[in-house]
Amino acid sequence: MLDKNSFKPKAISEAEKIYKKVQMDKEQHKIFLDFIDILLKNLPLPELASKGIGWKAVSMWQVKHKKKLSDLLQATPEDRISSIEEIVNIFKDEAIKGLVNVENEPILSKTIGEVMEFYKEKYAFR
Repeated sequence: MLDKNSFKPKAISEAEKIYKKVQMDKEQHKIFLDFIDILLKNLPLPELASKGIGWKAVSMWQVKHKKKLSDLLQATPEDRISSIEEIVNIFKDEAIKGLVNVENEPILSKTIGEVMEFYKEKYAFR
């Protein structure tokens, strides 16, 4: 079971600093916040830390693919799903690094699955 002591304080602090530098358009921000709501219902991470890890995942994806998140607005639903899946998996990998006990990773993986299902149902085919 995850609790507030399941994540390293340094990892939380670093993630919170990253989020404070975030800039996204209104629609992307809405999707991002919906994802964060799902994460916060299942993970005892502070909100700013969740947002910081999420933004770090987006930034890492953008650098890797040399694209902006807004480029996904013009992508096919399949390409959007694939890209978002990659971003949430980066989130998972970064969040795992902050876990005190990696035995809690299945809870994190389950939550990532819920985020992806939500995205597919609500946003992928818009």
